[in-house]
Amino acid sequence: MTARSVLTFGEPLVAMVPSHPGAYCEGSPLTPYAAGAELNTAVGLVRLGVEAAFAAAVGQDPWGQLLIRQARAEGIDVRWVQESEAPTALLFKQWSGLQQATSVYYYRSTSPMAQGLWDVRPLAREVAAGRYRWVHATGITWMLGAQAREAADDLLDAARTGGSTVSFDVNIRYKLADKPAWRSLVDHVLPRLDWFFLGDEEAMALFGTKAADAVERAARGLGFLGQGVVVKWGAEGAQVSEGGRLTQVPACPVPRVVDTVGAGDGFNAGFIAGLMEGWPIEQAARLGAVVGAYAVTRVGDHTGYPSRAEALAELKGTEGVWR
Repeated sequence: MTARSVLTFGEPLVAMVPSHPGAYCEGSPLTPYAAGAELNTAVGLVRLGVEAAFAAAVGQDPWGQLLIRQARAEGIDVRWVQESEAPTALLFKQWSGLQQATSVYYYRSTSPMAQGLWDVRPLAREVAAGRYRWVHATGITWMLGAQAREAADDLLDAARTGGSTVSFDVNIRYKLADKPAWRSLVDHVLPRLDWFFLGDEEAMALFGTKAADAVERAARGLGFLGQGVVVKWGAEGAQVSEGGRLTQVPACPVPRVVDTVGAGDGFNAGFIAGLMEGWPIEQAARLGAVVGAYAVTRVGDHTGYPSRAEALAELKGTEGVWR
């Protein structure tokens, strides 16, 4: 593992996904998929040709093995994935109602990371020694419990010591905590970040605006000293504010949206990968938009993420034939 690598950390889950829309009923078939915001970003990165490691704790059960196998199959370094007797976190997804809206039901309160069965001390030493060029996290980890919060803080502190670039996506989950708790978390982590990611609805909830430059000004008033802020607008694209310099990119159109879960994590992967390549901000954001667009075309959080060749072909405006 070299200093070109990215480390992501956070709780992975197995997503149980129905084979057809509608409310659950007896006998409805379900397919398990690897999921979790930080794992999704790691998958997106390696598909784009960036070395990535993933750190977490999973259960010593079939679901934990599924997560490890799938991460390893993607080419992710899983040396920092610990196994525990506690059960792996699960989620169940369904699409229901006239608009076929996505609903997610979590079963994670007894998971290893929720119970504090996650020892990050060996990893923190590696991070502090400068083994990773970039460290990426989301706010979900801090909301799993007091011990997970302490572990996440330790890893961010180690990243600062080791000279890693640090990015953070707030990734609000109101089933974990209420809005004041999320705002308090943002205030807590902002001084440690280089890049701050959030969605447009999260920006409105936390800062009363979805304009990236306004969010950046507010963040800097709270102690943010990093490089910039990224606000993802979904179908409207994204804005990046870097020291007040605003860059806006459009969304990449898709013929049919299947599932939007994982699109934001894919954007993060594309943006990080672009900056790791030394690309300009606009080009990195456009790569993020491409990965996010691919994400919504398939069931599963990261199933649809593109390969590097596919993403670059889309960026160049070529259609390509993939066999």
